[in-house]
Amino acid sequence: MARYTDHDQLAAEALQIAEDVRELAPLAIYQRLAAQCARDPERMAQVIMCLSAWLDPDTPVGALIARAEAITEARAPMPRAVVA
Repeated sequence: MARYTDHDQLAAEALQIAEDVRELAPLAIYQRLAAQCARDPERMAQVIMCLSAWLDPDTPVGALIARAEAITEARAPMPRAVVA
């Protein structure tokens, strides 16, 4: 695997994830992202880094949680990791 240098494409992919989180079922997004991470972890690491760079680290965690809950409040709950 190689580092991806098309930053416009990585940014477009990150924006698509942000849109999908607001429009699609959480389980569908979760499954798609999990599959993409398994298939191309380096590319997805760059997409995650892009999303992280856009996030204001000074925003209180409570405000971030409230935003996530507002986006997903009318949807099914996110899948939780099962620890065996």
